[in-house]
Amino acid sequence: MRIKVEGITKTIGGKTVLNDVSFSCHDGEFFSILGEAGSGKTTLLRIIAGLEKPDKGKIFFNEQDIDVLPAHQRFAVMVFENRALFPHLNVVENVAYGLREQKIPEKEIREKVLDMLKTLTIDEVMFREISELTLDQQQRVAIARALVVKARVVMFDEPFANMDTQLRKDLQKEIRAIQKQTKRTFIFVTPDQEEALMLSDKLMILNQGEVCELGSPIQVYEFPKTRYGASFLGHANVLSAQRLDKQLIKTDHGLLLQHDEELQGKYFEVVIRPEHIAPAQKTTTGNVFKAKVVERFFKGNTFEYVLDIEGAQLKMYAPEDLGTEALVVIKKYSLFKKT
Repeated sequence: MRIKVEGITKTIGGKTVLNDVSFSCHDGEFFSILGEAGSGKTTLLRIIAGLEKPDKGKIFFNEQDIDVLPAHQRFAVMVFENRALFPHLNVVENVAYGLREQKIPEKEIREKVLDMLKTLTIDEVMFREISELTLDQQQRVAIARALVVKARVVMFDEPFANMDTQLRKDLQKEIRAIQKQTKRTFIFVTPDQEEALMLSDKLMILNQGEVCELGSPIQVYEFPKTRYGASFLGHANVLSAQRLDKQLIKTDHGLLLQHDEELQGKYFEVVIRPEHIAPAQKTTTGNVFKAKVVERFFKGNTFEYVLDIEGAQLKMYAPEDLGTEALVVIKKYSLFKKT
């Protein structure tokens, strides 16, 4: 299912929650919507699902304008953060509910439900009540109920919220495997940047209801178009700076950085990712500095450092022990004009 969203705007209680949001995703794509709490991502998902109406804008499924279609006619299903399971029905009946609504023959329902329960490894608890299940099992039931029906689009609203780390990682891998196997279009809302980067074919970052980044995970991470997008992903160092000449900037701390291209503008914000600072050899040229180690944290397969580089304190990741002082190179940084 191809999805195209054009100029969606939504105001709630006098506050603009979504402002001219547009994007598209291909058939069979895993598309993630990433953003902080209050960024508008859940509202956008509910509008696509037909649970809320936009003030402006259009939504197309395979070139069909679906604005006039109610939720149950959009062939889209949604997995909610709170799972929204029926407490009076057992596991099998919860998963079978949507199929019965679609008037599927009972024999086919039994086969489809059993296959889906096996896929999500909850067939051993198929006759249990919802109250008897663990949080992980309840979430699997909610996912199974969504995936078992004839839906062209499957939408997830923070489905792994409040789960412990290992359960979350297990379900992430399973969801991605199911999406690849079924080749359905998935729209996945999450505040977890690592989750979005790992799962997505394409992702979008919302900031206060506006699109600030859109592209593949590598594009968005390595080549951010906005200062917010650059600093939101990862644990970026952000510095203020001004241009000294065509290719030289100086931060407020006095750190001088060479730039590859001719600079346009006077004042900038510099975003440096910790992994883009690396140990250097004496022969290394270009943005090489003596650094003093202020703090060091051992994290198993890597060290996290706080370095003092000419008065600027910058976070750095490296696999080796640097001691108390080191020569480092800033291999890459993003530059954004101040307005």
